[in-house]
Amino acid sequence: MNITEFHSITDQLFNNIELFLDNYADEHDCDIDYETHGNVITVTFPNNSKIIVNTQEPLLQIWLATRKQGYHFDYVNNQWLCNRTGLSFDKIFAEAVTEQAIS
Repeated sequence: MNITEFHSITDQLFNNIELFLDNYADEHDCDIDYETHGNVITVTFPNNSKIIVNTQEPLLQIWLATRKQGYHFDYVNNQWLCNRTGLSFDKIFAEAVTEQAIS
């Protein structure tokens, strides 16, 4: 993957994250704030916990920091997979949002 492809793929991921958060907040009647600044999305929950997603362009990775742990994702077979667990970004992100939104 080249840098142009990386930016295109990560732009789509960031759009999907924003859509997911908007839908989650509506469906669960909870207040989730998020801000996007360049290559970083910061999600803030009512309990003041945060999730941070950012791109790591030199490594062609996505990094995710949750209250419990940090994750690094590589783009493999058209999806972002954790380089330690093999789990998808979508699964780990959704679980972290649910956990941090309800506690």
